[in-house]
Amino acid sequence: MDWNKTSSILITAFIILNIFLFISSYNDISSEEYDVTSDAEFIQNMENVLMERDIVIDCELPKETYLLPVLDTEYEIIQINQELLTRFLGSEVEPVEDVTVYSNGNGEVLEIIDGKKLQYTIRENIAGIIEDEDKLTEEIDRFIEEKRIDAQGYSETCRKISEYGSLVIYTKKYNAFSIDNAYMYFYMDNDGIYKFEMQNIVSIKEIAGKIRTFSAAEALPRLLSFEDVKNKKITEINMTYYSIEDENWQFVYRINSYPVWKVIFSDGTQKHLPTINIYNME
Repeated sequence: MDWNKTSSILITAFIILNIFLFISSYNDISSEEYDVTSDAEFIQNMENVLMERDIVIDCELPKETYLLPVLDTEYEIIQINQELLTRFLGSEVEPVEDVTVYSNGNGEVLEIIDGKKLQYTIRENIAGIIEDEDKLTEEIDRFIEEKRIDAQGYSETCRKISEYGSLVIYTKKYNAFSIDNAYMYFYMDNDGIYKFEMQNIVSIKEIAGKIRTFSAAEALPRLLSFEDVKNKKITEINMTYYSIEDENWQFVYRINSYPVWKVIFSDGTQKHLPTINIYNME
């Protein structure tokens, strides 16, 4: 028996149990009459729980709850053919059966991961502060047109600028909510885009029944179940759609996408927090 693995599972289960008990300790917390976001004691205790990992909330806490459908999402399966390789690497590169990584004479690399993720590396990043942020959008528009990328339904949802460059994230929207598994990542510096990543959803359908979400305040203690979240500052909290991409992702071509709270930290990392009553359909 792998005792280290068993120990990790038990610790994680204990943390999740504590989170559940923390939330359940408040009377009638899920009743329609009770507004957890107006309960100063609850909010303070929630913040104290996060402080155990030195997690600080540095943004306005959303007060909304939602009644939203679950989405059936179908992913684009990327065909590695001559047309794709020509768009990104030039006509001199030809497809080879069962090969998923290609490069050209300029050092550019195109890789298809799990049949759905496209990763295109143009060159190394050149560190330095980006002076003109307006040019980022112009560069992205030019790139999308040049590479003939289908960006219908996508819009910018995140922009992080640092001394090492920038990351601009576009996600596909459904009824004003982002579907975070359908994305375009643009890694940029003063010389333009040096890396691009994309995963696309081609079909979205609502499943019968809707989920009544919990508030962000009730979901945030679930951050304690992530071992890699500590000493971080929360700068943004949004309601989005998300599907867990686990080790079986390469076999997935369609999957349900659930409404979740997305937590964005000051260092650009993100975590998705499922709504507690995810199976409470109405």
